[in-house]
Amino acid sequence: MKVYFTSDTHSYIFPYDYIHEGTKDMGYAHLSSAFSDEGIIIDGGDVLQGSPVMRQALLSGRRPLPMASLFNAAGLCVFTPGNHDFDFGYDMLEALLSDLDAVPVAANVEDERGRLGIRHHLLIEREGLRIFITGAVTDYVNIWDGEKLEGLRLTDAVKALERERKEMESLRPDWSICIYHGGFGGGMENRGEEIAALGFDYLLTAHQHQTIEPFRIGDTIALQAGCRGEWAAELELGRDGSHAERLIRCSASTPLKGRIASLLSSGIEAEVNASLSAVIGHVDGILEDEGEVESAIHGSSLVDFINDIQLSLTGADVSVASLANEPVSIGPDVTLGSLLASYPFSNNLTLLSMSAGLLRRAMERSACFIDSSTSGPVQSPFFSPGKKERYNFDFYRGLSYAFDYRRPRGERVVRMERNGIDLLAHPETMLRVVVNSYRACGTGGYEAYREASVVRTYSEEMQDLLISALSLPHAAIPSPTDFSAIY
Repeated sequence: MKVYFTSDTHSYIFPYDYIHEGTKDMGYAHLSSAFSDEGIIIDGGDVLQGSPVMRQALLSGRRPLPMASLFNAAGLCVFTPGNHDFDFGYDMLEALLSDLDAVPVAANVEDERGRLGIRHHLLIEREGLRIFITGAVTDYVNIWDGEKLEGLRLTDAVKALERERKEMESLRPDWSICIYHGGFGGGMENRGEEIAALGFDYLLTAHQHQTIEPFRIGDTIALQAGCRGEWAAELELGRDGSHAERLIRCSASTPLKGRIASLLSSGIEAEVNASLSAVIGHVDGILEDEGEVESAIHGSSLVDFINDIQLSLTGADVSVASLANEPVSIGPDVTLGSLLASYPFSNNLTLLSMSAGLLRRAMERSACFIDSSTSGPVQSPFFSPGKKERYNFDFYRGLSYAFDYRRPRGERVVRMERNGIDLLAHPETMLRVVVNSYRACGTGGYEAYREASVVRTYSEEMQDLLISALSLPHAAIPSPTDFSAIY
């Protein structure tokens, strides 16, 4: 019996990333076309945010959701929602799950309205094998999306799965599989090591967008299969206890299965491409993001532009923003596609009240992104081991500041001034600071923001605010932030 597992598709259906020209080896359509028709197909969530396909579907009210239709065409059997599937509240999660033929499985999701059909576990009997499947989503959903969870209650993932492990014993399955929309590394966000200790045969993890080859934690085989339809895990389970497992790479040359090819002729691809190619505005020059290291050393007019919009909306003293993993510069003519590539995040804003000392603690986290070396500045392996996380490096506007990347971590903010006040010498100075809603929750190593007071939250999405700003006759290039890096 073969089992296939994907996660974090973020509704990337087609073989391109909307950033680079040409096709890439990615997209669920081609990846799933390589799956055996007799296999059990599982997905570990994060559908309702990410690709321009999903954004277009949400804006147009398109139903069924394109990714749900593709899952159905591929024969998806089991679905465990990811944290982003809770971003839009109960009704949108209900829409996704009702569009799916697959059984939703999440042991730590309690449906207080009783409309979602979520099960805590599933026993599949096929080809003479009894396969027990359970799942859970990271506990951190309560922090990221707490105000959007009306009608839902998310409990402790490890405790919920421990109950399922005990329940499983009476069912006497041949194989047990646990899906966890979370990864490894500790803390409440990624509790893979704790869950592996429960003793399921397989732990299929997600959320971190990593490709982790199958490895053992005690008696459990754990893995992670990347994101955006680039990879899948394939398990082969035998009646005699034999097994094999591997990660398989998507190939854009894989012929599409008939039912998948038929689905993709529905017009969503042409609809998305037409919207992405439309020019939405003009800039008097180029809003630049020259590269991961270059922007961290010299600054970026693109992120200054983003920060200026955040300051204008909120009236904050200081604005904090980050850039995408893939550097993208835009202008003078800006298409919707180039804008979404440069700012792919579905973010809202939060205005905080905090001391300069607390803000400095957050800035020290950003200052860990670069290390000084004999060959010059380099991205630090300490900042995000095993995963590319430039989106967790923040830029600041409204301050005059400097990072000394040669100094020990935690001591790298060497200048921090505002309106002539040396904030390093006066850490008690209170500031109004605007950040995105995810950063306000303390994610990415920014726990300091969780100690700040929330002044206001904003419902407008940053992508929409950027589109509005760029729709002016000509957007101006902002003056550079007073920032310097020593390396």
